[in-house]
Amino acid sequence: MWVVILVTVILPRLTPHQQQSVSVAVTQLSAFDRNSVVQQSVNQRVQAAQMAQVQSWSLELKQGLANYEAQKQAEADAQAQAAAIAKDITDAFSPLGPAAVQWAMNVAWCESRYHPNSVNTDSGASGLFQFLPSTWSGTPYASQSPFDPRANAFAAAWLYSHYGPGRWVCQG
Repeated sequence: MWVVILVTVILPRLTPHQQQSVSVAVTQLSAFDRNSVVQQSVNQRVQAAQMAQVQSWSLELKQGLANYEAQKQAEADAQAQAAAIAKDITDAFSPLGPAAVQWAMNVAWCESRYHPNSVNTDSGASGLFQFLPSTWSGTPYASQSPFDPRANAFAAAWLYSHYGPGRWVCQG
């Protein structure tokens, strides 16, 4: 009889209780897994956003460095060109004396700011020393371009040596 009571009354009450406990545990584990998955997903999105920001900053830095290098190269090129122009003026005017060299440097600065490709749109004067086409054609350098800084400097020295400094309005 005790067996019957045990089997019919007590065991059915124990079994569902154990199943319920297991079911609750599984449900709690599933909720934990869901939270873990959600947290992992959030962490992955945050990490992806951070990586995107790092990549953006990296690209910006690379572009900034490239711009900086290009600017440094342009400055170096400009300094080299300025040194070459100063040498051309010095070479052309040195035989006329140091005062002539200084005068030429001042005039070239005043006329063109040492830009060999300068053109005065009103008069048509061009080059370092701003030669008018008619004046340029009367120099021994007329076969060369007035935009050639060396030819322009030597033509200016020739003109200076033959006619003096009065041919230029801009004296520096």
